[in-house]
Amino acid sequence: MEKKILGAGLIGCGTFCGAYLRTLGPVYKNIKVVACSDIDMDRAKKVAEEFNIPHPCTTEELLADPEVDFVVIVTGPASHYPLTMQALKAGKHVYCEKPMAITLEQTNEIVEYAEAHNLFVTNAPDTFLDAGVQTVRKVIDDGKIGTPLNITMNFVGPGADFWHPQPDFLYKRGGGPVMDMGPYYLTSAVSILGPIEQIYCYAHKGFEQRQIWDHTCDVDVDTDYSAILKFRSGVIGNINLSFDAVKSHLPGMEIQGTEGVVFCPDPNTLAGDIEVITREQMKQATIDSKGGPMYLYSKEAFNIATKVETPVPAGHNHRGMGAADMANCILDGTKPRCSMQMARHVTEALLAFDICAKTGMPYNMTTTCERPDPVEF
Repeated sequence: MEKKILGAGLIGCGTFCGAYLRTLGPVYKNIKVVACSDIDMDRAKKVAEEFNIPHPCTTEELLADPEVDFVVIVTGPASHYPLTMQALKAGKHVYCEKPMAITLEQTNEIVEYAEAHNLFVTNAPDTFLDAGVQTVRKVIDDGKIGTPLNITMNFVGPGADFWHPQPDFLYKRGGGPVMDMGPYYLTSAVSILGPIEQIYCYAHKGFEQRQIWDHTCDVDVDTDYSAILKFRSGVIGNINLSFDAVKSHLPGMEIQGTEGVVFCPDPNTLAGDIEVITREQMKQATIDSKGGPMYLYSKEAFNIATKVETPVPAGHNHRGMGAADMANCILDGTKPRCSMQMARHVTEALLAFDICAKTGMPYNMTTTCERPDPVEF
Protein backbone atom coordinates (compact mmCIF):
# COMPACT_ATOMS: atom_id res chain seq x y z
CA MET A 1 0.00 0.00 0.00
CA GLU A 2 1.39 3.39 -0.98
CA LYS A 3 2.13 5.88 1.77
CA LYS A 4 -0.47 8.66 2.02
CA ILE A 5 0.90 10.56 5.03
CA LEU A 6 4.50 11.71 5.40
CA GLY A 7 6.36 11.90 8.66
CA ALA A 8 7.92 15.26 9.43
CA GLY A 9 10.66 16.17 11.86
CA LEU A 10 10.74 19.77 13.10
CA ILE A 11 14.09 21.36 13.96
CA GLY A 12 13.85 24.50 16.07
CA CYS A 13 11.36 24.68 18.95
CA GLY A 14 11.52 28.42 19.52
CA THR A 15 9.04 31.26 19.22
CA PHE A 16 7.76 30.52 15.73
CA CYS A 17 7.40 26.72 15.68
CA GLY A 18 3.82 26.79 16.96
CA ALA A 19 2.63 28.50 13.77
CA TYR A 20 3.60 25.32 11.89
CA LEU A 21 2.62 22.78 14.52
CA ARG A 22 -0.94 24.15 14.66
CA THR A 23 -1.44 23.32 10.96
CA LEU A 24 0.87 20.39 10.06
CA GLY A 25 -1.40 17.47 10.84
CA PRO A 26 -4.45 19.24 12.30
CA VAL A 27 -5.13 21.19 9.07
CA TYR A 28 -2.88 19.58 6.45
CA LYS A 29 -3.66 15.89 6.80
CA ASN A 30 -0.89 14.62 4.50
CA ILE A 31 1.67 15.31 7.24
CA LYS A 32 2.26 13.94 10.73
CA VAL A 33 4.96 15.55 12.89
CA VAL A 34 6.69 12.57 14.49
CA ALA A 35 9.78 14.20 16.02
CA CYS A 36 11.15 17.56 17.12
CA SER A 37 14.59 18.78 18.13
CA ASP A 38 16.26 21.86 19.55
CA ILE A 39 19.67 22.79 20.97
CA ASP A 40 17.74 23.13 24.25
CA MET A 41 16.38 19.65 24.98
CA ASP A 42 14.04 20.93 27.68
CA ARG A 43 12.44 23.23 25.12
CA ALA A 44 12.06 20.32 22.66
CA LYS A 45 10.37 18.23 25.37
CA LYS A 46 8.04 21.08 26.26
CA VAL A 47 6.97 21.58 22.64
CA ALA A 48 6.56 17.82 22.17
CA GLU A 49 4.24 17.66 25.16
CA GLU A 50 2.22 20.69 24.07
CA PHE A 51 1.70 19.44 20.51
CA ASN A 52 1.62 15.70 21.19
CA ILE A 53 4.82 14.93 19.24
CA PRO A 54 5.98 11.40 20.09
CA HIS A 55 9.75 11.86 19.82
CA PRO A 56 11.61 14.89 21.24
CA CYS A 57 15.28 14.30 20.45
CA THR A 58 18.59 15.64 19.22
CA THR A 59 18.94 16.76 15.60
CA GLU A 60 21.18 13.76 14.89
CA GLU A 61 18.55 11.38 16.25
CA LEU A 62 15.83 13.13 14.27
CA LEU A 63 17.78 12.80 11.01
CA ALA A 64 18.47 9.12 11.70
CA ASP A 65 14.78 8.36 12.36
CA PRO A 66 13.32 6.25 9.50
CA GLU A 67 9.85 7.64 10.27
CA VAL A 68 11.02 11.13 9.28
CA ASP A 69 10.49 11.61 5.54
CA PHE A 70 11.21 15.32 5.51
CA VAL A 71 12.50 18.01 7.83
CA VAL A 72 10.94 21.39 8.68
CA ILE A 73 13.64 23.85 9.76
CA VAL A 74 12.41 26.73 11.93
CA THR A 75 15.66 28.25 13.21
CA GLY A 76 17.66 31.46 12.79
CA PRO A 77 18.98 32.41 9.32
CA ALA A 78 22.65 31.57 9.95
CA SER A 79 21.78 27.90 10.65
CA HIS A 80 19.60 27.33 7.55
CA TYR A 81 22.43 26.29 5.24
CA PRO A 82 24.25 23.86 7.58
CA LEU A 83 21.00 22.26 8.76
CA THR A 84 19.63 21.94 5.23
CA MET A 85 22.83 20.27 4.02
CA GLN A 86 22.90 18.00 7.08
CA ALA A 87 19.31 16.91 6.36
CA LEU A 88 19.96 16.39 2.64
CA LYS A 89 23.01 14.25 3.38
CA ALA A 90 20.81 12.16 5.67
CA GLY A 91 18.52 11.56 2.67
CA LYS A 92 15.69 13.79 3.89
CA HIS A 93 13.61 16.29 1.92
CA VAL A 94 13.64 19.78 3.46
CA TYR A 95 11.21 22.61 4.06
CA CYS A 96 13.14 25.55 5.52
CA GLU A 97 12.18 28.95 6.86
CA LYS A 98 13.45 31.97 4.93
CA PRO A 99 16.01 32.93 3.82
CA MET A 100 17.31 29.81 2.07
CA ALA A 101 20.91 30.72 3.08
CA ILE A 102 23.02 33.82 3.63
CA THR A 103 25.32 33.56 0.58
CA LEU A 104 24.67 32.74 -3.07
CA GLU A 105 27.37 30.05 -2.92
CA GLN A 106 25.44 28.30 -0.16
CA THR A 107 22.17 28.40 -2.12
CA ASN A 108 23.92 26.98 -5.20
CA GLU A 109 25.37 24.12 -3.15
CA ILE A 110 21.94 23.29 -1.71
CA VAL A 111 20.26 23.26 -5.14
CA GLU A 112 23.02 21.26 -6.81
CA TYR A 113 23.12 18.61 -4.07
CA ALA A 114 19.32 18.25 -3.95
CA GLU A 115 19.05 17.95 -7.73
CA ALA A 116 21.85 15.37 -7.86
CA HIS A 117 20.18 13.23 -5.18
CA ASN A 118 16.53 13.63 -6.29
CA LEU A 119 15.52 15.42 -3.10
CA PHE A 120 13.11 18.31 -2.64
CA VAL A 121 14.16 21.52 -0.92
CA THR A 122 11.36 24.04 -0.54
CA ASN A 123 11.45 27.32 1.33
CA ALA A 124 9.32 29.84 3.09
CA PRO A 125 7.67 32.14 2.54
CA ASP A 126 4.67 30.19 1.36
CA THR A 127 2.27 33.12 1.83
CA PHE A 128 2.08 33.55 -1.97
CA LEU A 129 0.10 30.28 -2.02
CA ASP A 130 -2.65 31.96 0.00
CA ALA A 131 -5.95 32.84 -1.67
CA GLY A 132 -5.18 36.57 -1.48
CA VAL A 133 -1.97 36.57 -3.54
CA GLN A 134 -3.32 33.84 -5.82
CA THR A 135 -6.37 36.00 -6.56
CA VAL A 136 -4.10 38.94 -7.46
CA ARG A 137 -2.25 36.65 -9.86
CA LYS A 138 -5.55 35.59 -11.46
CA VAL A 139 -6.61 39.23 -11.85
CA ILE A 140 -3.40 39.88 -13.77
CA ASP A 141 -3.38 36.61 -15.74
CA ASP A 142 -6.99 37.29 -16.79
CA GLY A 143 -5.92 40.65 -18.23
CA LYS A 144 -8.06 42.78 -15.92
CA ILE A 145 -5.40 45.48 -15.62
CA GLY A 146 -3.94 45.01 -19.10
CA THR A 147 -0.20 44.57 -19.46
CA PRO A 148 1.58 44.94 -16.10
CA LEU A 149 3.80 48.04 -16.02
CA ASN A 150 5.14 48.42 -12.50
CA ILE A 151 4.88 47.16 -8.94
CA THR A 152 5.45 49.01 -5.68
CA MET A 153 6.13 47.22 -2.37
CA ASN A 154 6.72 48.62 1.10
CA PHE A 155 7.55 47.33 4.55
CA VAL A 156 8.25 50.45 6.59
CA GLY A 157 8.18 50.30 10.37
CA PRO A 158 10.06 50.93 13.62
CA GLY A 159 11.92 47.63 13.86
CA ALA A 160 11.75 44.03 15.02
CA ASP A 161 12.23 45.07 18.66
CA PHE A 162 8.68 46.45 18.57
CA TRP A 163 7.12 43.03 17.92
CA HIS A 164 9.59 40.14 18.25
CA PRO A 165 10.22 38.70 21.76
CA GLN A 166 13.89 37.86 20.93
CA PRO A 167 14.88 40.11 18.01
CA ASP A 168 18.66 40.41 18.50
CA PHE A 169 19.45 38.04 15.60
CA LEU A 170 17.51 40.29 13.23
CA TYR A 171 20.18 42.98 13.69
CA LYS A 172 23.00 40.57 12.80
CA ARG A 173 24.22 39.04 9.54
CA GLY A 174 21.36 37.22 7.85
CA GLY A 175 18.86 39.60 9.46
CA GLY A 176 17.80 43.16 8.75
CA PRO A 177 14.60 44.15 6.95
CA VAL A 178 15.77 42.80 3.58
CA MET A 179 16.55 39.23 4.66
CA ASP A 180 13.74 39.10 7.24
CA MET A 181 10.81 40.79 5.51
CA GLY A 182 12.00 41.08 1.91
CA PRO A 183 11.31 37.39 1.10
CA TYR A 184 7.54 37.89 1.53
CA TYR A 185 7.45 40.76 -0.96
CA LEU A 186 9.90 39.49 -3.57
CA THR A 187 8.56 35.92 -3.53
CA SER A 188 5.02 37.20 -4.10
CA ALA A 189 6.25 39.53 -6.86
CA VAL A 190 8.23 36.79 -8.63
CA SER A 191 5.33 34.32 -8.32
CA ILE A 192 3.04 36.86 -10.02
CA LEU A 193 5.34 38.61 -12.49
CA GLY A 194 8.21 36.17 -13.09
CA PRO A 195 11.95 36.44 -12.40
CA ILE A 196 14.01 39.57 -11.75
CA GLU A 197 16.70 40.72 -14.18
CA GLN A 198 18.46 43.66 -12.52
CA ILE A 199 18.53 45.49 -9.17
CA TYR A 200 19.75 48.86 -7.95
CA CYS A 201 19.69 49.83 -4.29
CA TYR A 202 20.63 52.43 -1.68
CA ALA A 203 20.89 51.54 2.02
CA HIS A 204 22.03 52.88 5.37
CA LYS A 205 21.72 52.29 9.11
CA GLY A 206 19.51 54.52 11.24
CA PHE A 207 20.80 53.38 14.63
CA GLU A 208 24.13 51.91 15.75
CA GLN A 209 22.44 50.28 18.75
CA ARG A 210 18.89 49.24 19.61
CA GLN A 211 17.35 49.12 23.07
CA ILE A 212 15.75 45.66 23.20
CA TRP A 213 13.58 45.16 26.25
CA ASP A 214 16.14 44.83 29.06
CA HIS A 215 19.40 45.17 27.13
CA THR A 216 21.21 46.96 24.30
CA CYS A 217 22.00 45.28 20.97
CA ASP A 218 24.65 46.41 18.48
CA VAL A 219 23.28 46.78 14.95
CA ASP A 220 25.63 45.02 12.50
CA VAL A 221 23.59 45.38 9.29
CA ASP A 222 21.95 48.16 7.32
CA THR A 223 18.35 48.67 8.33
CA ASP A 224 16.85 51.11 5.81
CA TYR A 225 16.70 50.28 2.07
CA SER A 226 15.21 51.63 -1.13
CA ALA A 227 15.61 49.60 -4.32
CA ILE A 228 14.59 49.55 -7.98
CA LEU A 229 13.86 46.23 -9.70
CA LYS A 230 13.68 45.32 -13.37
CA PHE A 231 11.85 42.08 -14.15
CA ARG A 232 12.63 39.95 -17.21
CA SER A 233 9.08 40.59 -18.41
CA GLY A 234 9.84 44.31 -18.64
CA VAL A 235 7.92 45.24 -15.48
CA ILE A 236 9.76 47.72 -13.27
CA GLY A 237 9.35 47.94 -9.53
CA ASN A 238 10.38 49.69 -6.37
CA ILE A 239 10.58 48.47 -2.81
CA ASN A 240 11.23 50.20 0.51
CA LEU A 241 12.25 48.11 3.53
CA SER A 242 12.97 49.71 6.88
CA PHE A 243 13.44 48.83 10.54
CA ASP A 244 14.17 52.52 11.27
CA ALA A 245 10.99 54.36 10.31
CA VAL A 246 7.92 54.92 12.48
CA LYS A 247 4.75 54.49 10.41
CA SER A 248 3.68 54.88 6.79
CA HIS A 249 0.68 55.27 4.50
CA LEU A 250 2.59 53.53 1.69
CA PRO A 251 0.82 50.49 0.21
CA GLY A 252 2.10 47.03 1.08
CA MET A 253 1.86 46.08 -2.59
CA GLU A 254 0.09 47.39 -5.67
CA ILE A 255 0.53 46.59 -9.36
CA GLN A 256 -0.16 49.07 -12.14
CA GLY A 257 -1.06 47.97 -15.67
CA THR A 258 -1.94 49.60 -18.98
CA GLU A 259 -5.67 49.20 -18.29
CA GLY A 260 -5.91 49.38 -14.51
CA VAL A 261 -4.42 48.94 -11.07
CA VAL A 262 -4.79 46.15 -8.50
CA PHE A 263 -4.39 46.98 -4.82
CA CYS A 264 -3.07 43.84 -3.13
CA PRO A 265 -3.20 42.33 0.35
CA ASP A 266 -0.02 42.62 2.39
CA PRO A 267 2.34 39.83 1.22
CA ASN A 268 3.37 39.12 4.82
CA THR A 269 0.26 39.41 6.98
CA LEU A 270 -2.16 38.90 4.04
CA ALA A 271 -4.34 41.64 5.53
CA GLY A 272 -6.27 43.97 3.24
CA ASP A 273 -8.79 43.76 0.43
CA ILE A 274 -8.06 43.14 -3.23
CA GLU A 275 -9.39 46.04 -5.27
CA VAL A 276 -9.21 46.97 -8.94
CA ILE A 277 -9.70 50.33 -10.65
CA THR A 278 -9.71 50.25 -14.44
CA ARG A 279 -8.78 53.05 -16.81
CA GLU A 280 -12.37 53.14 -18.12
CA GLN A 281 -13.78 53.40 -14.59
CA MET A 282 -11.50 56.33 -13.86
CA LYS A 283 -12.34 58.06 -17.12
CA GLN A 284 -16.11 57.74 -16.57
CA ALA A 285 -15.90 58.79 -12.92
CA THR A 286 -13.87 61.85 -13.87
CA ILE A 287 -16.54 62.84 -16.41
CA ASP A 288 -19.39 62.15 -13.96
CA SER A 289 -17.75 64.15 -11.17
CA LYS A 290 -17.43 67.25 -13.35
CA GLY A 291 -14.28 67.84 -11.36
CA GLY A 292 -11.98 67.59 -14.31
CA PRO A 293 -8.39 66.49 -13.83
CA MET A 294 -8.44 67.29 -10.11
CA TYR A 295 -10.70 64.28 -9.54
CA LEU A 296 -7.73 62.04 -10.30
CA TYR A 297 -5.97 63.32 -7.16
CA SER A 298 -8.94 63.26 -4.80
CA LYS A 299 -9.63 60.69 -2.09
CA GLU A 300 -13.03 60.11 -3.67
CA ALA A 301 -11.33 58.54 -6.69
CA PHE A 302 -10.63 55.43 -4.61
CA ASN A 303 -14.36 54.97 -3.94
CA ILE A 304 -14.88 53.57 -7.44
CA ALA A 305 -12.59 50.58 -6.78
CA THR A 306 -14.15 47.14 -7.37
CA LYS A 307 -13.51 44.65 -4.61
CA VAL A 308 -12.39 41.21 -5.83
CA GLU A 309 -13.48 38.29 -3.64
CA THR A 310 -11.11 35.43 -2.84
CA PRO A 311 -12.26 31.79 -3.27
CA VAL A 312 -11.55 31.08 0.42
CA PRO A 313 -10.82 33.51 3.28
CA ALA A 314 -7.43 35.17 2.78
CA GLY A 315 -4.89 34.38 5.48
CA HIS A 316 -6.74 31.19 6.45
CA ASN A 317 -4.28 28.65 7.94
CA HIS A 318 -1.55 29.77 5.58
CA ARG A 319 1.45 28.68 7.68
CA GLY A 320 2.33 25.19 6.56
CA MET A 321 0.90 25.54 3.05
CA GLY A 322 4.33 25.19 1.49
CA ALA A 323 5.24 22.11 3.52
CA ALA A 324 1.88 20.51 2.65
CA ASP A 325 2.37 21.34 -1.03
CA MET A 326 5.81 19.72 -0.93
CA ALA A 327 4.39 16.65 0.81
CA ASN A 328 1.86 16.27 -2.01
CA CYS A 329 4.67 16.52 -4.55
CA ILE A 330 6.73 13.85 -2.77
CA LEU A 331 3.70 11.56 -2.69
CA ASP A 332 2.57 12.30 -6.27
CA GLY A 333 5.90 12.91 -8.03
CA THR A 334 4.88 16.41 -9.09
CA LYS A 335 6.65 19.80 -8.90
CA PRO A 336 6.56 21.93 -5.70
CA ARG A 337 5.40 25.52 -6.00
CA CYS A 338 7.87 26.81 -3.37
CA SER A 339 10.67 25.54 -5.56
CA MET A 340 14.34 25.65 -4.60
CA GLN A 341 15.05 27.45 -7.87
CA MET A 342 12.67 30.27 -6.93
CA ALA A 343 14.03 30.36 -3.36
CA ARG A 344 17.59 30.63 -4.73
CA HIS A 345 16.53 33.38 -7.17
CA VAL A 346 14.83 35.40 -4.43
CA THR A 347 17.78 34.89 -2.07
CA GLU A 348 20.18 36.17 -4.74
CA ALA A 349 17.97 39.22 -5.22
CA LEU A 350 17.94 39.90 -1.47
CA LEU A 351 21.74 39.58 -1.27
CA ALA A 352 22.03 41.93 -4.25
CA PHE A 353 20.57 44.80 -2.21
CA ASP A 354 23.71 45.03 -0.07
CA ILE A 355 26.03 44.45 -3.02
CA CYS A 356 24.44 47.38 -4.88
CA ALA A 357 24.48 49.60 -1.82
CA LYS A 358 28.20 48.95 -1.25
CA THR A 359 29.39 49.15 -4.88
CA GLY A 360 27.06 51.87 -6.14
CA MET A 361 26.50 49.75 -9.25
CA PRO A 362 23.47 47.84 -10.59
CA TYR A 363 23.44 44.09 -10.02
CA ASN A 364 22.63 41.73 -12.87
CA MET A 365 20.97 38.53 -11.69
CA THR A 366 22.76 35.24 -12.42
CA THR A 367 19.87 32.91 -11.53
CA THR A 368 16.34 32.57 -12.81
CA CYS A 369 13.24 30.48 -12.13
CA GLU A 370 9.83 29.61 -13.50
CA ARG A 371 6.60 31.07 -12.20
CA PRO A 372 4.99 28.42 -9.98
CA ASP A 373 1.75 26.79 -11.06
CA PRO A 374 -1.35 28.61 -9.75
CA VAL A 375 -3.20 27.09 -6.81
CA GLU A 376 -6.66 25.63 -7.35
CA PHE A 377 -9.04 26.24 -4.44
